[in-house]
Amino acid sequence: MFVILSLLLLAASALTWVVPAGHFARVFDPAAGQTLVVPGSYAPAAPSPVAPWQLPLLLFDALTTGSAPRLIFFVLLLGGSFEIILESGAVTGLCTWTVGRLGRRREWVIPAFVGVFSIFGFTMGLTTASIVFLPLGMAAARSLGCDGRTGMAMVMLGTNAGFAAGVYNPFSVGVAQTIAELPLYSGAWLRWLLLAVLVPVTGAYILGRAEGPARPEGAEPLPEAPALSRRQMAVLALFFGALAVVAWGVGARGWSVPELAAVFLVLGLACGAAAGFGANQICLLLTAGCKKMVGGALTIGLAAALRLVLERGGILDSIVLGLLRLVEGLPDWSQLLGMFYANVLLDLLITSGSGHAAVAMPLMVPLADGLALSRQSAVLAFQLGDGLANLVSPISNTLVSCLALSGVSYPGWLRYFLPLVGVYLAVGTGFMVLAGWVGY
Repeated sequence: MFVILSLLLLAASALTWVVPAGHFARVFDPAAGQTLVVPGSYAPAAPSPVAPWQLPLLLFDALTTGSAPRLIFFVLLLGGSFEIILESGAVTGLCTWTVGRLGRRREWVIPAFVGVFSIFGFTMGLTTASIVFLPLGMAAARSLGCDGRTGMAMVMLGTNAGFAAGVYNPFSVGVAQTIAELPLYSGAWLRWLLLAVLVPVTGAYILGRAEGPARPEGAEPLPEAPALSRRQMAVLALFFGALAVVAWGVGARGWSVPELAAVFLVLGLACGAAAGFGANQICLLLTAGCKKMVGGALTIGLAAALRLVLERGGILDSIVLGLLRLVEGLPDWSQLLGMFYANVLLDLLITSGSGHAAVAMPLMVPLADGLALSRQSAVLAFQLGDGLANLVSPISNTLVSCLALSGVSYPGWLRYFLPLVGVYLAVGTGFMVLAGWVGY
């Protein structure tokens, strides 16, 4: 991952010397709660190329400014807290017990995970926050005899399927429809249909790629899992109680990274005490968990530095403008598809749902009006483009955090996920055609 991101940093630096610099004007819209691009305001700017020898300085800036430092310490504290929780054996014991009880019906565990976590995606728009559930998915996957990628996929792809369907997603659909001046969450019938397709497709894919998710016919019966101790049950009670608090805080109080980090730090300490660990052991486990996350934390900084290079070089807006001009030049029948695929490409550079909406929608709305396309379909093109390939970009904070916590390599993840992305793009294409056909 370090090598890949370093090469991308060098490539981005080279692009700042050849791509013309330019900027859109931006204004803050209180109704949308976003800083929005002003359509038609693009203006060339003086070139500000980023020399390769400036990259170490920009890396330090990315590690110490913006949103990256908060996410880095979020990942460190999560790693430390979950090291304590996992050391108690409670999560692994629960998953082993559950899988043992399911017996021949263990193949339902993976679809159940995908279905449950999709709810978090299409209602609360959880992506980064769902990282806190990764250890649970990893433990369940190990109990099924599956590898780390399966455990990561059960949680993250389930959440992302819901996020992409976006039925009531406040961060993608909510922001985009507000900018497009559409009734909030209007047109939900098509998004419900999309959810009904994405969740089974995702569950079936993970199940098909899983290593040994179901016991073969004629195999020896599974041994009975040992009963959970009282201390382990206390740890589980604290763990699920914290998850309920997180769901309430994100949904009802708008919590973000600082509040979630605080909850899980307190959870880790409380679980250590409930497990009977001494103060010294709790501190050692917390430190050990943080150490495991250092590589992932630096990866987050590298990903943030890549975006910073494009911004400092003044070429991010130029790339956005180029994508939209490509859409304008397409034949009438393919313009909606062009919007969709342009947003897929844009999502590789702007991985935040609300940030992507703030940049793309003010430009797509007048484009849709000028091309006689419905604004609702333009929102759908943004939503699908933003969600379906969300976990491909190496500058995605969510992805690099998941890779750090799960120990899965970026090339290994791409080999696993890219075939599903192909299926997702086929689904997205079908829904864009449907939207144009029914006049959505």
